[in-house]
Amino acid sequence: MRASSARSMRGHQARVRGVSFANARATSSGAMRARACVAAVFVRDARGSDARVGRGDARGRDARVRGALVARRGFLSDWLAKNDDGADGKKKKGNATSGGTSASGRGKTKRRDPAPGGGGGARFGGETTDNPFGDFTESDLKPDFGFRRDLEALYNVPSLEEEPLGAGSYGVVRKVTNKKTGEAFALKTLKKAPWKQPPATMTAVNYYHGKLKNEVDVMRTIGSSLSVVYLYDAFEDKDAIHLLMELCSGGELLDRISMNDSEEYREQKAADLVKSVLRTAVQCHNRGIIYRDIKPDNFLFQTEDLDSPLKATDFGLAGLLPPRGEVLSRRCGTPSYMAPEVIDRRYTSQADVWSVGVVAYQLLSGRLPFVDRVNARPNAKEVFRAILEDDVDLESDPWPSVSDEAKDFVAKLLDRDPDARPTARAALLHPWLTQSTATWKSKAAKGQDSALNGQVVARLQRFATQGLLKRSVLRLIARELLNEDAEAIEGVTARNTSVQELKELFAKLDTSGDNMVELSELEVGLREIGYDVTGKESKQLLGSLDTSGDGLIDVNEFLAALLDWEKFEKTQMYPQWVERAFQILDVDGSGQIDAEEVAQLIFEESAEENSSVRASIVKACISEADVDGNGKIDKDEFASLLQADPMDDLDQYDSREYQKM
Repeated sequence: MRASSARSMRGHQARVRGVSFANARATSSGAMRARACVAAVFVRDARGSDARVGRGDARGRDARVRGALVARRGFLSDWLAKNDDGADGKKKKGNATSGGTSASGRGKTKRRDPAPGGGGGARFGGETTDNPFGDFTESDLKPDFGFRRDLEALYNVPSLEEEPLGAGSYGVVRKVTNKKTGEAFALKTLKKAPWKQPPATMTAVNYYHGKLKNEVDVMRTIGSSLSVVYLYDAFEDKDAIHLLMELCSGGELLDRISMNDSEEYREQKAADLVKSVLRTAVQCHNRGIIYRDIKPDNFLFQTEDLDSPLKATDFGLAGLLPPRGEVLSRRCGTPSYMAPEVIDRRYTSQADVWSVGVVAYQLLSGRLPFVDRVNARPNAKEVFRAILEDDVDLESDPWPSVSDEAKDFVAKLLDRDPDARPTARAALLHPWLTQSTATWKSKAAKGQDSALNGQVVARLQRFATQGLLKRSVLRLIARELLNEDAEAIEGVTARNTSVQELKELFAKLDTSGDNMVELSELEVGLREIGYDVTGKESKQLLGSLDTSGDGLIDVNEFLAALLDWEKFEKTQMYPQWVERAFQILDVDGSGQIDAEEVAQLIFEESAEENSSVRASIVKACISEADVDGNGKIDKDEFASLLQADPMDDLDQYDSREYQKM
């Protein structure tokens, strides 16, 4: 009876997570189609950012002398202030949507004249104020993003005057609690209109608002992975947007590496951390996203435990990758971690790989590879020169004591030729990382192998990051598989994990025996079969697995998430199952699946009554597969939607197997 009574807003939220980037990615050739949900907690202050260039070098030398912690940061700078459009440092006129879509929909580049008779005052709602913002209206500067507006009704929110978790020029991060449960979250608040001086153009206004919305979109696109800080919801009021996120209390990436640790342990730990950073880059690239701000500051430990997972945050600079053969030109990021091609304004996803190389260098040596060695007060131009011209130092201390595999890894990632540099996915397979995994990885608790060879949680994450339509269709196929007898699905069991084996695993999790797995059962069950997943993360996974929106996982959803669909595709019977699913959905037999038929699949067990919400979700689902843009899905588009991406392998997801320390 729980399935019929547990439907709630969580079911609705699980659906809307799939809508964010769908339209933007639907027409990009060779790119992954849009998928669903997370990430960004700290707001960085732009003030004094140049003064921090190169301090990691000096602090690294001190660390080796005193045995202190590794230098924590290169530049500290706000994500907006880090954008540099012109070679001379001035904002370049042009498209405001390079890193995200325009929130207000305007694109004029001409500076606006002052309001008539207003002495330069802004006109808000028809009234002239003392603010010198030309004739920008309040709706120009503070648009409606369409987010929820009931934040303070649901959460205890401290005032802006109280001590925040973090603060910057454009917002703060505060700790908030749910009024009903007392559960704690991080709330990132960003101003809609941060300007103290009039924006130069409407394009500049649109760009800033586009970055705000872009951050939410990116987080919703990749956030079902346990490698990313989770975005629970987005709110707004008249003056700001508020991102309700997972609260990470374990500190930043560099906090866990000490230069007086043993060489073996430090390198082992560094390899584990670099692999976590690379996983995030691979997940972004597979979904057509470039991170553009990989640095230690943007990776947080979930808890203070020694074996705490590392999670990516702050996607304010992330953007869509261009079609194959094209490049990005906006110079943005944190200077010490910028790739040479970013400085030269001709870059692709390989720029993120360079940044990972800088992080690896910093973790292994305690200093940054490229710094200003000329000026008493370091500046970005000299750092850029060093990145473009200086050799990578792999000779001075502590590099003689670092393994050859680690040095080879760093050298390959810091190759100035982006074409010679390995991709993020290829870097994951480098011997330094794979050997460390083979050497240091332990078996599950109690000395037993974990279920499905340690792949359960990785498979759940991979399924959760796919689009709502694809997840729903796979659930449909799984249901049809279970309705067949053993002989009919022999092809699946011969090449795959046995369907019967997955049913038995589901039964282990279903401790109540009602053919449904709820949150508490999932959390306890995953631990019992050898996986280390927190209650919040279990809730996160359940929300994405629960395609029916009832707050529970049934055996169809479980099977859809854990079957190895790539291997299933290679069986002779696979085309028959695709054809069968298409015929089930094509109710009118037209040869195309239309919006009404998609809605029947998505909302077959849901009581969603808001027609505009339903329409938005259905539109996003269709865009996952609608290549020709006619608003319908034909058989070829349907088959393409279901095709497994061989690049989306399990290595890029955290397995979360129990580790013996």
